[in-house]
Amino acid sequence: MSNLTFRFRGEIRTNVDGHRQLNDFYAWANGYTNCRIELDWSNLFFMEANLSALLMAMISKLKMERKLSFYLDPTYLKGDMNIFWRNGLAQYIYRSANKPDDDRKSTIQARAFKIEHIDKFVDHIENDLLQHRGLENMQFLDKRRVKDSYFEIFTNYEIHAETTTPLLTCGQFFPESRELKFTLVDCGVGFLKKIAEQTFNDEKPIRSAVDAIQWAVRGGTTKLDAVGGTGLKNILLYCKKSGGSFHIVSDGCYWCLDGGLTNFTLSQPFLGTTIHLIFR
Repeated sequence: MSNLTFRFRGEIRTNVDGHRQLNDFYAWANGYTNCRIELDWSNLFFMEANLSALLMAMISKLKMERKLSFYLDPTYLKGDMNIFWRNGLAQYIYRSANKPDDDRKSTIQARAFKIEHIDKFVDHIENDLLQHRGLENMQFLDKRRVKDSYFEIFTNYEIHAETTTPLLTCGQFFPESRELKFTLVDCGVGFLKKIAEQTFNDEKPIRSAVDAIQWAVRGGTTKLDAVGGTGLKNILLYCKKSGGSFHIVSDGCYWCLDGGLTNFTLSQPFLGTTIHLIFR
């Protein structure tokens, strides 16, 4: 088995540039089979810890489909970078049974949920996310709406994404800016495939990634019984009300509500869907 190295550089944040950097890693690694890849973080100065969910999804897919293994030198996980011990990313890479311990209470630990783990997922949203100190001033009704929204997203993701692989989550609280960033990732087919099939005979069929995302956040659903579609819509309404941000990445489109609506194109997209909710 040959050994290869991928060098991460600079800063990786919850924005389009951060996704492009991680997508570059995935596209590069996806070109190899049966290799051991070292994640070189010597020139990575900062990465937002909620993005661990996306990196774990990429590593999981590469392990399964390309038979790759991964190594991260523990010396990179010092200072501020020890957050990746506290949130569970390091344990995932090292395949360690040791449980992460976040004494600073600044993370929502990385978790993976299969579709049959709905009770564990609901508990995770109720207690790990919505009871986090970063959301201590959030109103009860808003917490209930967010919980119900994530419940609907989870119960539908196997249908929408056409995958049985686990859904991954992770979060980070930034005390100085009073922001909590929560990321959810699936490794499915993305929004466009199912929505294009659903709207094929409509007067205005959906044929682009950005239109598919906008169709979904307006409350569209691909479920045959037409029940559903409110999860993304209600999160969007919550963000507009509270001044939060809502990012959806799917089919090479980075769609973002952050003050106003914008969208960007990713040239080397990672399959599946990533949803970022930034609480303020």
